[in-house]
Amino acid sequence: MPRPHEDLAHHTLVDHRRGGPPVAFAPGAWCAIEVAHVAPERIEAGLSAYETLVEKARSSFGAGAAAVVRSVDRRRVVSLLQLDGHDGFRRLEAAWGERRLEAEHLSVAESSTRGLYRLAASTGVDAIDPESRDAYAFERVAAGPELSARLLGALVPATGFRGALIFGSDDGVASAIVYRFEHFGELDVFRASPAALDILPAADDSFAMVHPVKTFG
Repeated sequence: MPRPHEDLAHHTLVDHRRGGPPVAFAPGAWCAIEVAHVAPERIEAGLSAYETLVEKARSSFGAGAAAVVRSVDRRRVVSLLQLDGHDGFRRLEAAWGERRLEAEHLSVAESSTRGLYRLAASTGVDAIDPESRDAYAFERVAAGPELSARLLGALVPATGFRGALIFGSDDGVASAIVYRFEHFGELDVFRASPAALDILPAADDSFAMVHPVKTFG
């Protein structure tokens, strides 16, 4: 069911109907990735806030493809938005810092982190698809560009593996990963395997099984 939200800056209705086309990011694409921690009862408000923020960026300065996902435990909202690099990231922060949107954002997020990342590697079915029944997960780890080749080497033969996106942070000290498996159980088994733990020893608390909610092509 649509949940329109009035965009006062443009006097239009932002349609929050779930879904959207499968979204893939181009090799080497720059993306702003934000992780917001929310209270479970505020998850719908959090999703609406980030959908509005993405629409604001796309309408105000032409940001590209985007996806908004939520964690299975309803405690996190993750947004991924393709930009044109550092200039785009500065425009994004200015657009999202507009007083009304910033107030809405802060009202739903207990805490949030935002960073500029570049797509370092992808493999398999690398699109984010709200209509898919596959199992997705997202995590951020303290590992730089050297992560990609080792992680892909472990992922590709894993049972149930469907695809992955590996983003490297602009400062080269962290990575953000989107996993896609056939089933959550297979994804969980891989993430707990010795091979994965050896490659990804420094995961922060952003690891979560997630569902794509809204995409923007």
